[in-house]
Amino acid sequence: MTCYCIPVLITVCNVILKCNKLPVVCTCSKAVSAILPGRMEADSIWNSFLPAPTEEDTKTYAGTNGYDGMVESTNQLPSEETLAHSQIEANLPSSCSPSLSLKVTHNKKAYDVIISADKTVRDLKEMLTILSGIPVDKQKIMWSRGPCPDYSTLDALGAKTGSKMMMVGSSNQEVTQIQTKPNEATLKAMDQVKTGDKLGEQNLHRKIIEKGIPSDCMPGILNDREPLPPHPLSGMVNKQGQQVRLTFKLEADQIWISTKERTTKVAIGNIRKVVNEPIVGHEEYHVVGLQTGTTEASIYWFYWVPCQYVDAIREVFASFN
Repeated sequence: MTCYCIPVLITVCNVILKCNKLPVVCTCSKAVSAILPGRMEADSIWNSFLPAPTEEDTKTYAGTNGYDGMVESTNQLPSEETLAHSQIEANLPSSCSPSLSLKVTHNKKAYDVIISADKTVRDLKEMLTILSGIPVDKQKIMWSRGPCPDYSTLDALGAKTGSKMMMVGSSNQEVTQIQTKPNEATLKAMDQVKTGDKLGEQNLHRKIIEKGIPSDCMPGILNDREPLPPHPLSGMVNKQGQQVRLTFKLEADQIWISTKERTTKVAIGNIRKVVNEPIVGHEEYHVVGLQTGTTEASIYWFYWVPCQYVDAIREVFASFN
């Protein structure tokens, strides 16, 4: 059946082409029938008989399946939105840093912060400023391993999800509170504390120092600097000669001064000044004074403080001044 139809079809096509003054494209029916094993080949050969589309036809059929799909679309440049989207995808990292869930405490308040592990401590401070209202430059971030430098990443510090940190700092309102101006007698007493004789030469301190190092005193390490330990500093004595220990409750902004009889809780923000001096002959230990008022009587004195912790003690109180 196919062998009789194809010659007729070709003859009709040639007549049409001649009427349109176009050259005859095929006169051999055997050549055509030899390459018509299926519908796909037949469609392709049929399309070859059709005249090429004009420019007007291209515009008419652009975006459609005219001419059996010969003209599918016009040459159209991608939009700016498409290019921007492709650029964003190209700039995406292959793997994102994990997010950390941290708990930061300050003044008996706890802040739950979710932050990327590759962010710095300063980035964390900026988030805490939004939550607490405390400016970045007034904050000090600490945790079990000591102070956290501003430009260290949380990942480099070793922070993990669930890590607990402490923020020490005061708002601008607290810092700018009006304080009563001390009178001349008070100023004179403060000046004596600052510029007087060496502490070890004063009678008050000499009597305590001459009793020697307490038996349960923590070892002092000369020319060393360490962060505050997670446990209280113990084995020291106060100006009454009583054994005393210091517990830094940074999450509550407090320092606890404990003897066998009682425990005194002092707000870190109330410490106005820290004085210290090595003990002559035992330079691995210091005399340390924490001043809460304007007179020498307001100073808490501690003897035989291991010198490796003195700088860490001063840093805690310096963040409030």
